[in-house]
Amino acid sequence: MVFLAPMVRVSTHPMRLLCLEYGADYVISEELIDQRVIRSSRIANDELNTVDFILPDGSVTFRTSAEEKNRVIVQLGTSNPETALKAAKVLENDVTAIDVNMGCPKAYSVKGGMGAALLTKPDTVKEILTTLTTNLRIPVTCKMRILPELDKTVALAKLIESTGVVAITVHGRTIHERSMHRNRNEVIQAIAQSVSHTYISKVSAAGVVIARAAMWNPAIFKSLQVDEPSPKLEEIICRYLTLAVRYDHHIAGAKYCVLRMLHDFGGTPLYEDALAANELRDLCAIWNMLDIYDREMLSRSERLKNSQLILSNNSTVYCNQNIASFPSSVLPSCDPIPEKRARIEDSLSCAPSVVTLTDPVVNNDNDVYEEGIKNNSEEIVLSIPYERRFWPDHGTSPKQILSEHCKLLKWDSPKYETVENREKRSFFSAVLVDGRRYRNTSS
Repeated sequence: MVFLAPMVRVSTHPMRLLCLEYGADYVISEELIDQRVIRSSRIANDELNTVDFILPDGSVTFRTSAEEKNRVIVQLGTSNPETALKAAKVLENDVTAIDVNMGCPKAYSVKGGMGAALLTKPDTVKEILTTLTTNLRIPVTCKMRILPELDKTVALAKLIESTGVVAITVHGRTIHERSMHRNRNEVIQAIAQSVSHTYISKVSAAGVVIARAAMWNPAIFKSLQVDEPSPKLEEIICRYLTLAVRYDHHIAGAKYCVLRMLHDFGGTPLYEDALAANELRDLCAIWNMLDIYDREMLSRSERLKNSQLILSNNSTVYCNQNIASFPSSVLPSCDPIPEKRARIEDSLSCAPSVVTLTDPVVNNDNDVYEEGIKNNSEEIVLSIPYERRFWPDHGTSPKQILSEHCKLLKWDSPKYETVENREKRSFFSAVLVDGRRYRNTSS
């Protein structure tokens, strides 16, 4: 069996689908932190025909679709058996297996007691894995790194096997070693020979997990199974972009994957063009795919017009009319997003913005806003998750953009009021712009 390895920013939905198309038997997601999964809600996204696990701020923790049903494994980052089980239960009905990460050496993972930090905590390892294997309906696997001592490495592998996991993936390097260091094939072989069944490992075992080679060339899975030339790089990238557009993957993630595929072309005009891309449309233009991109965007726009209504002063209007009435210069440039929040994948290239509108309502006297806002006759309610990390490329904040827009049109300065919900540890804001009151329902 051949697997796509869990890789941060790489093993996301479009790349997983691409690797399956090229012949991977199973694909493993990038690491999902248990607490993040627990905070996520499962939503059937009818616009994309996907199942999305979404945080309260609108960002996507995990997205999957029918194409990878029964073939996608989620890797879980955890340090606690209770939270591990809670997170796994959230995902249980939509994935093939849960893989516990005991190999990541990155500081953010190790400092949280996750990943490679578990290698020296056998009691915790046993508790986490036993809790999962005895309480889940789906299989549990585990990925580990080797320890400096062979005997301790083999002992840990045997302990892991005793918990009931169906597979162990072995990364043949220690926590301090990286890709430039030799892979310890002899250690992996010793592990494979010491346990009764190791279905996923890299030497003397029944499977292989491919990481960087698949990141650079997803078609490697095809070349391993079929004796024919690998598809051309242009064909591979075009297929990846088709999937990224179809499933509304964010530009940051798509560009990262494309640049990894172009790793041998660094410094060339093609690489520099891809590096300069600010939107998925820019990437599609490089590979003459604007027809595919524009067709998908038009389709989404039509779905949005037909499905998303808002109520204003006892009259019903299409929400796109209200979007048009909101100053366009206030918003960063984003691709159209349907009502079901297609663009809610983690790491967006721009701020999630005014594309998810809820019903405008008449003023509620119980709202605690300053008088200049409160007395306005109508209110437009929007859900606009704001995360600072989405805005660096725009060079300024949303408030600055709105202020400059008002100055340009000689309007009064915007009036703001923010209300804190201490119980939920969140904030909600309203702003008065040119006689219209806008209220944000997203924290």
